[in-house]
Amino acid sequence: MKNLIYLFILALLITSCNGDEWLDIKPKGKVIPNKVDDYRLLLDQTQNLGKSEAIFSTTGGDLFLTDDVVIGEYIFDNSYGENSRNAYTFEAHTYLEIEEDDDWQVSYNQIYVSNVVIEEVLETSGKQSEKEALYAEAKVHRAYAYLNLVNLYSKHYNDATAGADLGVPMRLDGAIEGNLKRGTVQEVYDLILSDLKEVYDYLPDVPEFSFRPSKAAVNALLARTYLLMGDFDKALVNANKSLDIYSFMYNYNDFGKNAWYSTALDMPDFYENKEQILLKQPQNKYQLIYPSEALSNLYDKTNDWRYDGMMYAEWFPPYTNMMFLQEYMVGRSSGLSVPEMLLIRAECHARAGAADLAMDDINTIRQNRIKTAAYLPLTAAGVTEALQLVKEERRRELAFLGARWFDIKRYNTYDNANISIDHSINDESHVLAPGDNKWVLPIARKYILKNSEIEQNPR
Repeated sequence: MKNLIYLFILALLITSCNGDEWLDIKPKGKVIPNKVDDYRLLLDQTQNLGKSEAIFSTTGGDLFLTDDVVIGEYIFDNSYGENSRNAYTFEAHTYLEIEEDDDWQVSYNQIYVSNVVIEEVLETSGKQSEKEALYAEAKVHRAYAYLNLVNLYSKHYNDATAGADLGVPMRLDGAIEGNLKRGTVQEVYDLILSDLKEVYDYLPDVPEFSFRPSKAAVNALLARTYLLMGDFDKALVNANKSLDIYSFMYNYNDFGKNAWYSTALDMPDFYENKEQILLKQPQNKYQLIYPSEALSNLYDKTNDWRYDGMMYAEWFPPYTNMMFLQEYMVGRSSGLSVPEMLLIRAECHARAGAADLAMDDINTIRQNRIKTAAYLPLTAAGVTEALQLVKEERRRELAFLGARWFDIKRYNTYDNANISIDHSINDESHVLAPGDNKWVLPIARKYILKNSEIEQNPR
């Protein structure tokens, strides 16, 4: 049975077609790519156009799932939409039957665009090196999208079960129609690794613009992928390769104060952030974020710029919790970054028994985040303490940047961490315990109604 993929770029849609007729008809009144510059425009799209998502847009729905965020009762009832409230309380369905899932939509939208480029660009007119670079960029964008999808809508990677666990639908061509039966988790990861390794040599070491993939980005994405797979040896190798190519970090002590918020650091906008290896921005980028007490207590609230210079206590009730002001002002950037690579390398060192090397990377980050007069290097008594310190630093540095949900899932899988999340509110209990089916997000009912072969996740 052929079914309509509900998620695609508007600019390339055929406005009227039946069955397979679209295969032989070019869209009328649309731009049809026929030279290399056209495909460059597709992969450099930095603004949403109708249903066509910017290429650096990415998932962000995990923001309301983790133990990093707390929503008070008044704020819950009056300041967030129904979808956010459903996610926060782990409801059986986040979206109504008629609603799109923004994370699913943006990911498959980009997969569709990437597939069009992969299929067509090598056969178009233009310099061979430019065509190969675009082909490579599209494969990296596709791999990034699939990595997010499989970690949101599937069980966490487990080598013993990945060959049977349901992954996500895998589309590898630019067809708008086709079977959407879910592949396995292993098949999705195999595709990601294959795509990234295939195109490495076609890319520059570092990109002209941070939203374009590069060799540094491929290594970074491989490091993240292997970390999620629990293959810490390979994650270490690729984190090292990425940092060997690019390792710039800001020292927050060098920033001045924001002109509008006197307590906040004046940090670069996400486009200008030089720590980014591959820029990706969640769709809910401008979102008031209220950190949980557990997260807040991890910071040195006086001397850590990530707290003192990036969080802000609202003065008017009932909005009196701290909000993550800086991320609200400039937009969250949850792509691949230099700090993430240092954290991955530190974790891999700790797991391999090299506590001193792990602390070296953690202290590199902290020296650039703690007020100079108060900075003291951290030390660990052994590898167990080193790993705990790495996890804490990772939680501080990557707060609200798309890491925590995946981290809890992998800690529970690989470390038997037994982490639960308590989002109880309005005298109702909403606790997500280890092993609960709700660690795997539901697929929006709209897509299953349109595509009956997509199997729903159990709730």
